[in-house]
Amino acid sequence: MTISESDRRDIFVGLEPILGPEAANNLLAMLPNQPAAQLVTRDDMHANTIMLRGEMAELRAELSGDMAELRAELRGDMANLRSDLKADITDLRLSTQRWMSGAMAANTVALIAALVT
Repeated sequence: MTISESDRRDIFVGLEPILGPEAANNLLAMLPNQPAAQLVTRDDMHANTIMLRGEMAELRAELSGDMAELRAELRGDMANLRSDLKADITDLRLSTQRWMSGAMAANTVALIAALVT
């Protein structure tokens, strides 16, 4: 039910002699000036709260899934990097061994040549 401005004025005029102008004005300020269908009830708030909790649970589940995917992806990437690093270290070790073997052979040849002459 919508209350018109003249209806509000009539209520004020009736309350003013009983409550006084300030109290009557405060009381009318607390009364809604809109249709009752637009007012929010406790049931409305409760239903809204339940709906929001459901949406939050869905988002939480989605976020948990996304985090699990990211965790698995990172583990895979780290395993690949570890594998690449091991291969690089193995290649470097073999290269160093070849270089050392060549250097030792050259030193051996130089020593034999020095002893022979």
